[in-house]
Amino acid sequence: MDKINVLIVDDHHIVRHGLKLLFISEPDIRVIGDCGTGEDALSFLAENTVDVMISDITMSPMDGIELTQKVTAQFPAVKTMMLTMHMDEQYISGAMSAGAKAYLVKDSSERDIIEAVKTVYRGEVFLTKEVSDILAKSHLKRNEQDEVKQNLKLTKREKEILKYIVEGLNNRLIGEKLEISERTVNAHRYNMMKKLQANNTADVVRMTLKYGLLD
Repeated sequence: MDKINVLIVDDHHIVRHGLKLLFISEPDIRVIGDCGTGEDALSFLAENTVDVMISDITMSPMDGIELTQKVTAQFPAVKTMMLTMHMDEQYISGAMSAGAKAYLVKDSSERDIIEAVKTVYRGEVFLTKEVSDILAKSHLKRNEQDEVKQNLKLTKREKEILKYIVEGLNNRLIGEKLEISERTVNAHRYNMMKKLQANNTADVVRMTLKYGLLD
């Protein structure tokens, strides 16, 4: 098979150097360039044929997710993968939404990194079990949030009051903000707490954050 042309993008020289050493022994993989910034990577891609780009996330001024978005739009033939220290759902979802075909952390095994390059080159997605578990849990959480929000059916006014409750305002101040009486605020608050099955303000705030009721 043809060699897979790889571009490494990371703002740490030692990481770029380590990856180049890793791929030296792989007959199917050839590192044709390494860049320390997203801007340099885009310039390199404009002048070279790259099959797979390996990118970190936390770079400045352009981070890896923004870089991946630009590469996906400007160089659709280039497959992108993330190699980062972050194992957070926010970063994983952001990277995959931007177009990344693989997501690995920097303590991944050498075999996983090599296999990921070959997998994304074939146009497939490569995720470790840990990353897959995080995405699965996030998907279940979003489904739960959607179901709760749909069943609660909070009114527009209740959502307005809920926002101020989360911000820590009392009924009098909420009334002043919305230009309604404190008694009206209290009535809406009572109905909302019944819907949430909340016993107190702390319960209301906790459930709002847990189920993303203001998203």
